[in-house]
Amino acid sequence: MIFAAAAENCRDRGIATIATKPFISEEVVAAVHGMIYRERPDVGAVAISSPRGVRLLAKSGEILPPLFDEQIRHIGLSSRTRLDENRLSKEHIHKAFKRGANAALLGQRLLCLGMTCERVVFNTELFEKCAQAYVIAKASGARPAEIPAWVRLIAIHRLSQEELKAAASYRQGRLPEGTSAY
Repeated sequence: MIFAAAAENCRDRGIATIATKPFISEEVVAAVHGMIYRERPDVGAVAISSPRGVRLLAKSGEILPPLFDEQIRHIGLSSRTRLDENRLSKEHIHKAFKRGANAALLGQRLLCLGMTCERVVFNTELFEKCAQAYVIAKASGARPAEIPAWVRLIAIHRLSQEELKAAASYRQGRLPEGTSAY
């Protein structure tokens, strides 16, 4: 696996540290990545970050509800499983990312999956924007409305189709094509 570690805030420009790690590693972060790649054959990139909106969401103790169609289309339904970095196992990873979910809280950080490097960056930024909007709405006393179930169903179906195509591409030794909108 190839790791690129940058500043804690992904918006800070700077030089990233690049390293390679084996799929089976004693190092916690590398072990998490290895578990995810073995569990989800559609995933080509994993990002662990701690943007402000995610930290605020984690501190609130809430789960990000399905608020936006684009959120569900690319990230899937938010995992109800909160991951603990000190007690991660294959079962925890499976539970957190079942049904194609592409994001879960890891303590006060975001563990985000993507079919490609570009997609994981997009998913991370999208989750951050959705989390920030939700936290602001809740703090103002508003009760954000969830998107209708039929919209969720269509979005999740499209996401799962693309994840199946990505897994097939990786099995054939090819990078998946970019995802499309509706």
